Amino acid sequence: MSTLYLELLKFPGNYKVEKRPLDTARAYIAIKGSSTEKVDKLEFKTISSECRTSKEVEEAADWLIKELKTIKKQAAKFFKKQDEARRKMSDKSTKQ
Repeated sequence: MSTLYLELLKFPGNYKVEKRPLDTARAYIAIKGSSTEKVDKLEFKTISSECRTSKEVEEAADWLIKELKTIKKQAAKFFKKQDEARRKMSDKSTKQ
């Protein structure tokens, strides 16, 4: 069984005045892959491997937290670059 993989989907903004419409950057936290498990004739989309102890659940949760922390860092870097690009375009348009 494979486990869930999370991914940050990033869409840069359009800050160039000559390119309409202007748009801000945006991002989504997305599921890159997951598994389907059958238990007693029911199907579930799972976000971890099978856990049979409290410790295994704790480890799975820690792994997901680590994934989300990585995504938070990626998002901070992405939006910082986008803010810098927006400011540069704004400065260019006010100087004209």
